[in-house]
Amino acid sequence: MFTACGGGGGDGPDAAPAIDGRDVTPLTSTCTPRTGTTIGFQTVVTGLDSPLLVTFAKEDPRLFVIEQNGAIRVIKDGTLVTAPFLDLGGSDGVVMGGGESGLLGLAFHPDFVHNDRFYVHHTDRGTADHVIAEYRARYGTDTAEPTSRREILRFSDPAGNHNGGSIEFGPDGMLYLAFGDGGGGGDPQDRAQDLTSLFGKILRIDVDARTGTREYGIPADNPYASSADGADDPRPEIWHFGLRNPFRFTFDPSTGNIYIGDVGQGAWEEVNAGPNAPNINWGWDDREGRHCFEPSTNCLTADRIEPVVEFSHGDGWGSVMGGAVYRGTCFPDLAGTYFYGDHYAGRLWGFELVNGVAQNNREVTATSVAGLTSVHQDAYGEMYLTTINGTVRRIIVP
Repeated sequence: MFTACGGGGGDGPDAAPAIDGRDVTPLTSTCTPRTGTTIGFQTVVTGLDSPLLVTFAKEDPRLFVIEQNGAIRVIKDGTLVTAPFLDLGGSDGVVMGGGESGLLGLAFHPDFVHNDRFYVHHTDRGTADHVIAEYRARYGTDTAEPTSRREILRFSDPAGNHNGGSIEFGPDGMLYLAFGDGGGGGDPQDRAQDLTSLFGKILRIDVDARTGTREYGIPADNPYASSADGADDPRPEIWHFGLRNPFRFTFDPSTGNIYIGDVGQGAWEEVNAGPNAPNINWGWDDREGRHCFEPSTNCLTADRIEPVVEFSHGDGWGSVMGGAVYRGTCFPDLAGTYFYGDHYAGRLWGFELVNGVAQNNREVTATSVAGLTSVHQDAYGEMYLTTINGTVRRIIVP
């Protein structure tokens, strides 16, 4: 049986104050650190239904896994809990699964231990709309409250692909949302560069506030926060733009840097990384990776940020899976390594970002991870990955 690294207890002097009768003790890792940089995998669970993401809630030792067809599953003490945490699938559910659609993202509020709130990104069964919705689950229980659903954001999608996926709370407490360019191949409507469109963007919203009739707030420091938001005006939710299909992105909890795996069109897969500054243009569809896309020569390059790494489809890459930076304590020699891979290439890679440059970019293990769908940390900072065949693995130093 898999044994998680960590697990704190007690009511010591570092315990958080009780709110609503809850005594919350910060998690403390109890693992014995192991040196070395040779990477191995430890199988956590198998038998999941097309898992797309493994993630965590702050100060919560459990793992949460989303399945494409709409279920959120809990892994507790190394064992998969039989009943779903929340099931949004099935014939009566709100999630449309299949292809690039389904339950695509999950993020727990930074204060989940006190306010019970978490958020999902899914494609709607009836309309194929993008939906961001809030749910509640009493902290520590293994079942959420389906009737607590509150839609935060909904908008229609012209195609069934390039949906993006990840939603993540940043170090600033804002909720970031990744959406692809709306599909169609080659972004024919130039949505990724169109500031009046939500497609091809990373959005930034405040779920603890309200702006006008919205079910969320517009942070005052968003680059277009003061936009009139008319049909021809920039959308005030926009934080970054120029992305094709940012299926997986994360933040480095130590530096605040953002890392984005942007799935390519027909030639290049890329990872974008750097300080999480506002109004970054990542280049699509003027550029794919470091190369001109539209037009194929003499494309626009000014103010467009190049990726830190890219891979050719000719080398077997076809759908980059953006990962996460290791900041755990069990394997100290891995600290600062960004782990990522590709759904088709079947290998795990890593690099360290130093002064904006990907250093020591290398394949970290020869063991296959075909069908990779996510690489993400748990509440201790330890690293896990999901593969479409139903497996969750932990990254270890054997």
